[in-house]
Amino acid sequence: MIDELVPATPLDDEDGEPIWSFAEGAPMPGSFRAWERLAVGVRCETWLVWSPRLWGPAVLKLPRPHQVGNPRAARSLAREVAALGDNPHPVLPRLYEDGIGEEIPYAALEYVDGPTLADEIDETGPLGAADVALLGIQVLSGLRALHQHGVAHVDVKPENIVLRDGRPILIDFGSARQIGAKQPAGRPVGTQGYAPPEMEACEPITPRMDVYALGVTLREALTGSRTAALPPTLDGMADVISRLCETDPSSRPTTEGALALLGATLDEDERPWPGWVRPYSGR
Repeated sequence: MIDELVPATPLDDEDGEPIWSFAEGAPMPGSFRAWERLAVGVRCETWLVWSPRLWGPAVLKLPRPHQVGNPRAARSLAREVAALGDNPHPVLPRLYEDGIGEEIPYAALEYVDGPTLADEIDETGPLGAADVALLGIQVLSGLRALHQHGVAHVDVKPENIVLRDGRPILIDFGSARQIGAKQPAGRPVGTQGYAPPEMEACEPITPRMDVYALGVTLREALTGSRTAALPPTLDGMADVISRLCETDPSSRPTTEGALALLGATLDEDERPWPGWVRPYSGR
Protein backbone atom coordinates (compact mmCIF):
# COMPACT_ATOMS: atom_id res chain seq x y z
CA MET A 1 0.00 0.00 0.00
CA ILE A 2 2.83 2.41 0.82
CA ASP A 3 4.37 2.05 -2.65
CA GLU A 4 0.97 2.46 -4.25
CA LEU A 5 0.34 5.72 -2.39
CA VAL A 6 3.73 7.35 -2.76
CA PRO A 7 6.36 6.02 -5.20
CA ALA A 8 9.08 8.34 -3.86
CA THR A 9 9.58 10.41 -0.72
CA PRO A 10 11.49 13.71 -0.47
CA LEU A 11 13.58 14.72 2.53
CA ASP A 12 12.58 17.29 5.11
CA ASP A 13 14.55 20.53 5.03
CA GLU A 14 14.90 20.58 8.81
CA ASP A 15 16.13 17.11 9.77
CA GLY A 16 16.95 15.52 6.39
CA GLU A 17 14.63 12.55 7.03
CA PRO A 18 11.89 11.37 4.64
CA ILE A 19 8.46 13.03 4.46
CA TRP A 20 5.37 12.08 2.48
CA SER A 21 4.87 13.63 -0.95
CA PHE A 22 1.11 13.35 -1.37
CA ALA A 23 -0.06 15.55 -4.23
CA GLU A 24 -3.19 17.61 -3.69
CA GLY A 25 -6.20 15.33 -4.08
CA ALA A 26 -4.14 12.12 -3.85
CA PRO A 27 -5.55 9.21 -1.84
CA MET A 28 -4.27 8.81 1.69
CA PRO A 29 -4.84 6.16 4.37
CA GLY A 30 -8.45 5.89 5.48
CA SER A 31 -9.88 6.97 2.10
CA PHE A 32 -9.01 10.60 2.77
CA ARG A 33 -7.69 12.94 0.09
CA ALA A 34 -4.55 15.01 0.57
CA TRP A 35 -4.99 18.75 0.84
CA GLU A 36 -2.02 20.31 2.63
CA ARG A 37 0.75 19.27 5.00
CA LEU A 38 0.32 21.13 8.31
CA ALA A 39 3.27 19.98 10.39
CA VAL A 40 6.21 17.58 10.52
CA GLY A 41 7.29 16.09 13.83
CA VAL A 42 10.09 13.74 14.76
CA ARG A 43 7.93 10.66 14.15
CA CYS A 44 4.63 11.77 12.65
CA GLU A 45 3.20 14.18 10.11
CA THR A 46 -0.04 16.13 10.34
CA TRP A 47 -2.09 16.77 7.19
CA LEU A 48 -5.18 18.75 6.34
CA VAL A 49 -7.26 16.33 4.28
CA TRP A 50 -10.66 16.12 2.64
CA SER A 51 -13.09 13.45 3.79
CA PRO A 52 -15.44 12.30 1.00
CA ARG A 53 -17.50 10.45 3.64
CA LEU A 54 -17.98 13.55 5.82
CA TRP A 55 -17.81 15.90 2.84
CA GLY A 56 -15.63 18.22 4.85
CA PRO A 57 -12.07 18.79 6.06
CA ALA A 58 -10.31 16.70 8.67
CA VAL A 59 -6.86 16.35 10.20
CA LEU A 60 -4.92 13.16 9.47
CA LYS A 61 -1.96 12.15 11.58
CA LEU A 62 0.31 9.37 10.35
CA PRO A 63 3.92 8.22 10.80
CA ARG A 64 6.60 9.64 8.56
CA PRO A 65 7.68 7.15 5.85
CA HIS A 66 10.71 5.87 7.78
CA GLN A 67 8.68 5.65 11.00
CA VAL A 68 5.80 3.49 9.73
CA GLY A 69 7.10 0.40 11.52
CA ASN A 70 8.36 2.25 14.59
CA PRO A 71 6.32 1.33 17.68
CA ARG A 72 6.98 4.77 19.18
CA ALA A 73 5.20 6.44 16.27
CA ALA A 74 2.28 4.05 16.69
CA ARG A 75 2.16 4.76 20.42
CA SER A 76 2.05 8.51 19.77
CA LEU A 77 -1.00 8.03 17.55
CA ALA A 78 -2.53 5.62 20.04
CA ARG A 79 -2.27 8.29 22.74
CA GLU A 80 -4.32 10.65 20.57
CA VAL A 81 -6.96 7.97 20.14
CA ALA A 82 -6.99 7.07 23.84
CA ALA A 83 -7.36 10.71 24.88
CA LEU A 84 -10.14 11.63 22.46
CA GLY A 85 -12.02 8.41 21.79
CA ASP A 86 -15.35 8.25 23.61
CA ASN A 87 -14.56 11.57 25.28
CA PRO A 88 -16.76 14.28 23.73
CA HIS A 89 -16.19 17.80 25.01
CA PRO A 90 -16.50 21.16 23.22
CA VAL A 91 -12.90 22.10 24.12
CA LEU A 92 -11.51 18.86 22.63
CA PRO A 93 -11.42 17.97 18.91
CA ARG A 94 -13.51 15.01 17.88
CA LEU A 95 -11.92 11.72 16.88
CA TYR A 96 -13.27 10.72 13.46
CA GLU A 97 -11.40 7.48 12.79
CA ASP A 98 -9.04 5.15 14.63
CA GLY A 99 -6.73 3.61 12.05
CA ILE A 100 -4.00 2.47 14.45
CA GLY A 101 -4.25 -1.14 13.27
CA GLU A 102 -3.87 -0.37 9.56
CA GLU A 103 -0.76 -1.00 7.45
CA ILE A 104 0.00 2.70 7.67
CA PRO A 105 -1.43 3.60 11.10
CA TYR A 106 -3.33 6.86 11.35
CA ALA A 107 -5.73 8.90 13.43
CA ALA A 108 -8.29 11.21 11.82
CA LEU A 109 -9.45 14.17 13.90
CA GLU A 110 -11.73 17.16 13.62
CA TYR A 111 -10.10 20.11 11.84
CA VAL A 112 -10.14 23.19 14.08
CA ASP A 113 -9.87 26.38 12.05
CA GLY A 114 -8.43 29.50 13.66
CA PRO A 115 -5.27 31.10 15.01
CA THR A 116 -3.40 29.60 17.92
CA LEU A 117 -3.26 31.49 21.18
CA ALA A 118 0.44 32.06 20.44
CA ASP A 119 -0.49 33.69 17.12
CA GLU A 120 -3.11 35.84 18.82
CA ILE A 121 -0.65 37.08 21.46
CA ASP A 122 1.97 37.85 18.80
CA GLU A 123 -0.45 39.67 16.51
CA THR A 124 -2.74 41.55 18.89
CA GLY A 125 -0.85 41.60 22.19
CA PRO A 126 -1.79 40.38 25.68
CA LEU A 127 -5.41 39.67 26.66
CA GLY A 128 -7.37 41.46 29.38
CA ALA A 129 -7.71 39.87 32.81
CA ALA A 130 -11.37 38.84 32.33
CA ASP A 131 -10.62 37.28 28.93
CA VAL A 132 -7.68 35.37 30.41
CA ALA A 133 -9.90 34.07 33.23
CA LEU A 134 -12.54 32.89 30.74
CA LEU A 135 -9.87 31.29 28.57
CA GLY A 136 -8.47 29.45 31.57
CA ILE A 137 -11.90 28.27 32.70
CA GLN A 138 -12.74 26.91 29.25
CA VAL A 139 -9.43 25.09 28.85
CA LEU A 140 -9.72 23.70 32.39
CA SER A 141 -13.14 22.29 31.57
CA GLY A 142 -11.54 20.29 28.76
CA LEU A 143 -8.64 19.23 30.96
CA ARG A 144 -11.12 18.15 33.62
CA ALA A 145 -12.82 15.88 31.07
CA LEU A 146 -9.43 14.41 30.13
CA HIS A 147 -8.46 13.88 33.76
CA GLN A 148 -11.76 12.15 34.49
CA HIS A 149 -10.89 9.92 31.52
CA GLY A 150 -7.63 9.02 33.27
CA VAL A 151 -5.45 11.03 30.88
CA ALA A 152 -3.26 14.13 31.26
CA HIS A 153 -2.41 16.29 28.24
CA VAL A 154 1.13 17.12 29.52
CA ASP A 155 1.86 19.68 26.76
CA VAL A 156 -0.48 22.60 27.41
CA LYS A 157 0.97 25.77 25.84
CA PRO A 158 -0.22 28.64 23.62
CA GLU A 159 0.79 26.79 20.43
CA ASN A 160 -1.56 23.93 21.39
CA ILE A 161 -4.64 26.11 21.94
CA VAL A 162 -6.55 27.10 18.80
CA LEU A 163 -9.08 29.91 19.00
CA ARG A 164 -12.11 28.93 16.93
CA ASP A 165 -14.46 31.91 16.77
CA GLY A 166 -12.72 33.19 19.89
CA ARG A 167 -13.25 29.99 21.90
CA PRO A 168 -10.27 27.80 22.83
CA ILE A 169 -9.82 24.26 21.53
CA LEU A 170 -7.02 22.17 23.01
CA ILE A 171 -5.07 20.25 20.35
CA ASP A 172 -2.09 17.90 19.94
CA PHE A 173 -2.51 14.86 22.15
CA GLY A 174 0.54 13.00 20.86
CA SER A 175 2.30 13.45 24.22
CA ALA A 176 -0.75 12.65 26.40
CA ARG A 177 -0.12 10.11 29.14
CA GLN A 178 -2.19 8.01 31.48
CA ILE A 179 -2.37 9.54 34.94
CA GLY A 180 0.13 7.69 37.12
CA ALA A 181 2.29 6.63 34.18
CA LYS A 182 6.03 6.68 34.72
CA GLN A 183 8.27 8.85 32.55
CA PRO A 184 11.46 7.38 31.07
CA ALA A 185 14.44 8.34 33.21
CA GLY A 186 16.15 11.40 31.77
CA ARG A 187 13.52 11.88 29.04
CA PRO A 188 10.74 14.09 30.44
CA VAL A 189 7.68 14.77 28.32
CA GLY A 190 6.19 18.22 27.84
CA THR A 191 7.79 21.45 26.64
CA GLN A 192 10.57 23.14 28.59
CA GLY A 193 9.35 26.34 30.17
CA TYR A 194 5.78 25.05 30.48
CA ALA A 195 6.54 21.74 32.21
CA PRO A 196 6.57 21.89 36.03
CA PRO A 197 9.66 20.91 38.04
CA GLU A 198 8.32 17.46 38.92
CA MET A 199 7.78 16.69 35.24
CA GLU A 200 11.32 17.81 34.43
CA ALA A 201 12.42 15.45 37.22
CA CYS A 202 10.60 12.61 35.42
CA GLU A 203 8.16 11.93 38.24
CA PRO A 204 4.91 10.02 37.45
CA ILE A 205 2.21 11.89 35.55
CA THR A 206 -0.42 13.81 37.54
CA PRO A 207 -3.26 16.21 36.64
CA ARG A 208 -1.49 19.02 38.52
CA MET A 209 1.17 19.01 35.79
CA ASP A 210 -1.48 20.30 33.39
CA VAL A 211 -2.55 22.91 35.94
CA TYR A 212 1.00 24.27 36.10
CA ALA A 213 1.36 24.39 32.31
CA LEU A 214 -1.96 26.21 32.04
CA GLY A 215 -0.80 28.70 34.66
CA VAL A 216 2.30 29.50 32.59
CA THR A 217 0.12 29.77 29.49
CA LEU A 218 -2.24 32.21 31.24
CA ARG A 219 0.72 34.29 32.43
CA GLU A 220 1.85 34.53 28.80
CA ALA A 221 -1.66 35.43 27.63
CA LEU A 222 -1.89 38.16 30.28
CA THR A 223 1.59 39.69 29.94
CA GLY A 224 2.88 38.59 26.53
CA SER A 225 5.67 36.54 28.10
CA ARG A 226 5.71 33.31 30.10
CA THR A 227 8.41 34.74 32.38
CA ALA A 228 7.11 38.29 32.89
CA ALA A 229 6.26 39.59 36.35
CA LEU A 230 2.54 39.77 37.08
CA PRO A 231 1.15 43.26 37.80
CA PRO A 232 -0.50 43.24 41.25
CA THR A 233 -3.56 45.25 40.13
CA LEU A 234 -5.39 42.57 38.17
CA ASP A 235 -8.50 41.81 40.25
CA GLY A 236 -6.94 38.72 41.80
CA MET A 237 -5.60 37.22 38.56
CA ALA A 238 -1.95 37.68 39.61
CA ASP A 239 -2.54 35.64 42.77
CA VAL A 240 -4.47 32.91 40.93
CA ILE A 241 -1.81 32.48 38.25
CA SER A 242 0.90 32.41 40.91
CA ARG A 243 -0.96 29.62 42.69
CA LEU A 244 -1.35 27.64 39.47
CA CYS A 245 2.41 28.02 38.92
CA GLU A 246 3.46 26.84 42.38
CA THR A 247 6.64 24.78 42.01
CA ASP A 248 5.51 22.46 44.83
CA PRO A 249 2.70 20.34 43.34
CA SER A 250 1.11 19.81 46.76
CA SER A 251 0.60 23.59 47.00
CA ARG A 252 -0.87 23.78 43.51
CA PRO A 253 -4.70 23.60 43.16
CA THR A 254 -6.45 20.65 41.59
CA THR A 255 -8.23 21.08 38.27
CA GLU A 256 -11.49 21.76 40.11
CA GLY A 257 -9.75 24.11 42.51
CA ALA A 258 -8.26 26.07 39.63
CA LEU A 259 -11.72 26.39 38.08
CA ALA A 260 -13.06 27.83 41.33
CA LEU A 261 -10.16 30.25 41.71
CA LEU A 262 -10.50 31.61 38.18
CA GLY A 263 -14.28 31.83 38.52
CA ALA A 264 -13.89 33.88 41.69
CA THR A 265 -12.04 36.59 39.74
CA LEU A 266 -15.16 37.22 37.64
CA ASP A 267 -18.49 38.77 38.52
CA GLU A 268 -21.31 36.26 38.74
CA ASP A 269 -22.83 37.36 35.43
CA GLU A 270 -19.44 36.95 33.67
CA ARG A 271 -18.93 33.31 34.68
CA PRO A 272 -19.73 30.71 32.00
CA TRP A 273 -22.06 28.78 34.31
CA PRO A 274 -25.44 29.63 35.86
CA GLY A 275 -25.55 31.15 39.32
CA TRP A 276 -27.45 28.17 40.75
CA VAL A 277 -24.62 25.73 39.94
CA ARG A 278 -22.93 24.56 43.11
CA PRO A 279 -19.42 26.03 43.13
CA TYR A 280 -16.34 23.85 43.26
CA SER A 281 -14.67 23.56 46.64
CA GLY A 282 -11.48 25.27 45.52
CA ARG A 283 -9.21 22.47 46.77
